[in-house]
Amino acid sequence: MNSREFQYHLPEAAIAKYPISPRRAARLAVVHPEKGVMHETFEDLPSHLGDARVDGLWANDTQVLHARVFATKSTGGQLEIFLLSPADQTVEEALCSTDSLAWKAMVRNSKRWSGDVARASGLRHDLVITREEDATEGNLVVRLSWNSQDGGSTFADVLNDLGKTPLPPYMRRPAESQDREDYQTVFAMTPGSVAAPTAGLHYDDTLLEHLASKGLPLHRLTLHVGAGTFKPLSEGAVMAHNMHAEQCVLTKSALQAMVGQRRRVATGTTTLRTMESLYWWALHWRVNGVWLHILPQRSPYDELAQHAETLEWTDLQALRAILDHGPWNDSDVLSFETQLMIVPGYQVRMVCGLVTNFHQPGSTLLCLVGAILGQNTWKSLYQECLDKGYRFLSYGDGSLLWLRKDR
Repeated sequence: MNSREFQYHLPEAAIAKYPISPRRAARLAVVHPEKGVMHETFEDLPSHLGDARVDGLWANDTQVLHARVFATKSTGGQLEIFLLSPADQTVEEALCSTDSLAWKAMVRNSKRWSGDVARASGLRHDLVITREEDATEGNLVVRLSWNSQDGGSTFADVLNDLGKTPLPPYMRRPAESQDREDYQTVFAMTPGSVAAPTAGLHYDDTLLEHLASKGLPLHRLTLHVGAGTFKPLSEGAVMAHNMHAEQCVLTKSALQAMVGQRRRVATGTTTLRTMESLYWWALHWRVNGVWLHILPQRSPYDELAQHAETLEWTDLQALRAILDHGPWNDSDVLSFETQLMIVPGYQVRMVCGLVTNFHQPGSTLLCLVGAILGQNTWKSLYQECLDKGYRFLSYGDGSLLWLRKDR
């Protein structure tokens, strides 16, 4: 399968630059294998999930960091620094730190930065940034140290003061103060992402209340979204694309809830990737006796696929294996990284449906949509929604995609 198969024409006018208000008023294309496409709004989501006897609605509760920092070099030149991830510790550890930190970063015009000190100042903090070393894919490792007016500030405090909302580049506008609220789900809890899990942006408190009244309270897991989500597919074979790794974090209580559900729906591609990764992560343990730190992107397509058939490995077996044998810490939390890449031909095992936005041409997210709908169906859906004036990408409208075959 070639990456060219995941291209389509997306007019600039169809890219949403701002969200609609209220959030639940966004349009919702419901795609059913027998009923075809229905055009609704997110206010109709509770009815559709209730009619389908869904008993588990899942979402990613990651919180977007104010990860874009504008600094001034000692020569007077400007730097735009997009902080990607800590270089040598977890996000949680880095945000709680009161000492200097090393972060991997994407720096615009980095070739013009010889290594002189850059500074950024806010209402309460002064940040000093130095270039430490080159990193992979043209990025840098930068050293961050700061002073605060009242002393003892954590790096989370610094980012809240100095950082800007990391809007996707396709919005072609600077972040505004309102984006701090708009580009964050109302249920965000765990800081660590540099991009929003955008399907969740359609939920507001009113919609969550309606869902709960249908017996569908929101269940949470965490995947910290990395900048790699915006990386276009490499030219040529789809599986030759180097999939980025992202951290998944789950609690034992969440896994216990998942075990008791038979018809689950994932909100967003990040939620779906996390849930599907659980299946392959547990199967690898079952076959090899080792819990992987990073689940490779080809896990479902290599020898593990044969073991899944031979063992008749189910979603419940996978979840129970993790509950009983997983690497839980003292707080009953586990984490691992996933590079799982979902492309057409992949069998979704953990959910019966997906709530998701309309994605960029040539993206890995579009490959995932193709795996659920099929190649011809996603193309016709996208064209139909463009013709009907749907708004695309992060601040745009969304869809509810039912799997072609119930699991």
